Amino acid sequence: MLNAIDKTGTLRQAAYVLGITQSALSHRLAEAERRLGGLLFEREGRRLRQTAAGRAMTQTANQIVPVLQRAEFDFQQMVISETTVVRFGVAAYSCYHWLPAFLQTMAKQEPDIQLELVASATQNPLQNLQEGAVDVVLAPGHLAIPGIDSIPVFKDELVLITPCQHSLASKPFIEASDLEGEHYLTYSKTAQPGFEYERFIRPSGVIPHLLTVVEVTDAMIELIAAGFGVGILSRWAVQSAIQHGSITAISVSEAKLDLDWSALVREAEPATAAARVVSRRLAEWFQSTQADENGGQ
Repeated sequence: MLNAIDKTGTLRQAAYVLGITQSALSHRLAEAERRLGGLLFEREGRRLRQTAAGRAMTQTANQIVPVLQRAEFDFQQMVISETTVVRFGVAAYSCYHWLPAFLQTMAKQEPDIQLELVASATQNPLQNLQEGAVDVVLAPGHLAIPGIDSIPVFKDELVLITPCQHSLASKPFIEASDLEGEHYLTYSKTAQPGFEYERFIRPSGVIPHLLTVVEVTDAMIELIAAGFGVGILSRWAVQSAIQHGSITAISVSEAKLDLDWSALVREAEPATAAARVVSRRLAEWFQSTQADENGGQ
């Protein structure tokens, strides 16, 4: 009821959405306020204005309704197919070159788990995880958040991406001073803990010649390949482009910038929960894949 009133703004429209009469909805609202012991809305003609307490209650309702809808959908899927749906997403870089192979492995190892990609999890991944919009998030960097468990998955490296013919492409590694005259493309204008700005650029005091934010990984790769600038990204995220020879990757500093990826799940998930099973399978699969790549080199 609160969700419908919030979305439509009037009792008449909310009643239509709920499939009841306006009179029935008025009685339902009055009964809710009687039980709560206060007003949820103040009447302004035909429209309703939320009280402060009503606004807090409505915000909670708007969080609960989608979770219940997903729970009902998952229940129906499990009844029909006897499978558990696990929604997962990637917190950064929007890279899915690995996904088909992992899904094939999961289908063999865990046939009772159905994976559903939530591409929107890239935006506000922790909020999506906490609110139940996604069950597992593959995330780079070190994240310590109350209520969220972090399961190590694989080790990666932040590298400078340049066009193949760029003057920096032949260097074994770069120093921060190499960026001074460059048009620098960055994935995000927000400085994330554990990434290149905090660990490499800011300590040096170097300011790139020109900075442009490109929030889509594929677009950033294409722009760099075409000579529009350079940028620092996860080696794993751009591995396909490196293998295809469209860009070159150079280590950042002689010591390199390591980047750990983890699977994030809600702390409340029990050890046997499907979300934790998927997280463990992700770690096993990536470790196996990296072992195969290292063995083949």
